[in-house]
Amino acid sequence: MRGFKLLRQLPLCILIALLTQQAARADDGTENDALYIDALKAISEKRHDDAKIMLAKLIEKMPQHGGALLDLAMLQCELGNKEEADRLFQTMKASLPLSGEQLHKLELLQPKNCIPRNPDRKFAVTLEAGYDSNVNQGASNPNFILGSGAQQLELQLLPEYQPKADRFATVSANASQEFGKTGTLAYTQLRLRNYESLSTFNTAALAFGLEQPWNWRDHNFRATGLFSLLTLGGQLYQKQEILQLRLTPPARQSSPWHFSTIASYSNVQYPTLSNFDAHTWELRGLLSYENEKFLLQGGLAYMADRAHADRQGGHRQGYYSFLNLRRQLWQRYELELGWNRQLWQSQTIYSPNLIEVARSQDTQMLKAAVSWVMADRQTLQLEFRATNNKENISILQYNGKTLQLSWQWQNF
Repeated sequence: MRGFKLLRQLPLCILIALLTQQAARADDGTENDALYIDALKAISEKRHDDAKIMLAKLIEKMPQHGGALLDLAMLQCELGNKEEADRLFQTMKASLPLSGEQLHKLELLQPKNCIPRNPDRKFAVTLEAGYDSNVNQGASNPNFILGSGAQQLELQLLPEYQPKADRFATVSANASQEFGKTGTLAYTQLRLRNYESLSTFNTAALAFGLEQPWNWRDHNFRATGLFSLLTLGGQLYQKQEILQLRLTPPARQSSPWHFSTIASYSNVQYPTLSNFDAHTWELRGLLSYENEKFLLQGGLAYMADRAHADRQGGHRQGYYSFLNLRRQLWQRYELELGWNRQLWQSQTIYSPNLIEVARSQDTQMLKAAVSWVMADRQTLQLEFRATNNKENISILQYNGKTLQLSWQWQNF
């Protein structure tokens, strides 16, 4: 909200802040300060109805709270309510002890017209070109053993199940649209990837989602619903539905630390591989530290995956952890480093009489990227990823490395 930031840089707003502090000292303003901070947060998150209720409640408690009066007046104007905005400006002129010069500045701030702002609309396009050392997730070891005891057989994988490398090109588009006055957000994503030689691994992904934020007892909630489709080699391969609820408890003012908890449910269907169908429950904790040029994020999640049919290995449970660092190098350059690890443990034997173990999977990925803001709304990024998938079943182990160059244009 650029307008609110600019307003607080004016001398009048310094005076209003002083008046607010004086009123707070006269009325033990700890609770009122917290209410004001929550209102400003609601404005920044576009929860306008919540912001209006909180600011009105604060003004009822402290009629001379200049910051609340000014913010509510500007918010009403932004929503197109000129009569209410004018009334609040008149209240400020009549109730605040302003000098002639300060009163003149307040009159200059009062908008002449209040045209409702257009809902936020964002759009971005990304083009990528790169190289993947293991497109098909081919096994690291071409030799494997079936059976047990005297019935063991040592075999070698066919060439098509061994690692295959190829170059690729990707185009993706993301769009979002805000609806109503409560911050409801609808978005869609489209991503197409083509390989130069291995066309059977070409993918197309399409996703639609809705997101709704709200506030309850100083806690911020954000609910998300997502539906996606994925094709592989030109055929529908996967359908997925995801429901997610994110809870962010209140943090101390100006604290660089932020914590959130996410609970989610996902249902995955494979039209051509129905015995792969499953649903997953996940509980995740997120912690971040942020300052002007530095962002560090980490998280840990527990996952319970339940098979719908006779999936090899049956149900499974696991953990996911990640650590991500973003650091501004120079004015237009940014470095990003990331690591994540996913552990899965199946409950039953993978394949009786052939592979007599319960599958245990340990996948780690490292990422390094450098971004350059090359022009207004345009970013160039060079990214490297390395994946190491360790398993107790040799034919499922794989390693892969990806190097890609991407260009992104966005209208926000």
